[in-house]
Amino acid sequence: LIYTVWELSLIKIREKIMNLKKSLSILVLSLFTLISTANAGLIQGSLNVDNSHTVYISTDDTVQGVNVSSLSNWTMTDTFSSALTAGTDYFLHVKASNITGPAGFLGSFNLDGSEHLFANGLDNVVTNTTDWAVSSSGWGAYGAASSYGTNGVAPWGMQLGVDSSAEWIWTAGVANFDERYFTIAINAVDVPEPSTLAILGLSLFIFGARRFSK
Repeated sequence: LIYTVWELSLIKIREKIMNLKKSLSILVLSLFTLISTANAGLIQGSLNVDNSHTVYISTDDTVQGVNVSSLSNWTMTDTFSSALTAGTDYFLHVKASNITGPAGFLGSFNLDGSEHLFANGLDNVVTNTTDWAVSSSGWGAYGAASSYGTNGVAPWGMQLGVDSSAEWIWTAGVANFDERYFTIAINAVDVPEPSTLAILGLSLFIFGARRFSK
């Protein structure tokens, strides 16, 4: 068959339209992927507790929460990570137990993603007497923590994997066979609603398809 110049032009136009639609489809798919990623954050931590500890993530400062890590050897640095849902406020809880001798909690923590910030307004925090609160009776009735020196101080020495500015903290009194309950808030940050982003992506797709079809 012999095509006229006009027919060949129409074929090329149709090919361009199909390629554009494919590109727009990929764009929308990428947008939905970004939406899914934006709905999940991550908290990561490294800590040592003399003598043992359990880490929890809670949505209520008076409730223990979900167990995400534990260790009964203070000489080993415990590392953990846990997913956080966008739009939800959390509390990082650390239950610390002392068996004998000096007691202390040392740690550094960070948030991956833009969905949450610690109570200090940053995406990272170390153990200190400003940002952390502690209770000797359970989850609630928190008071100020006391510092026993930064990472590297005797008798614990330097703990690898924990920021050097982190402080060993506990209550004012250190007694044997005692438990302490440490807490810090993790606040949700406002992010664009997934539905809004989805509508924007679909609108761009429809607008582009209609325009180039004409």
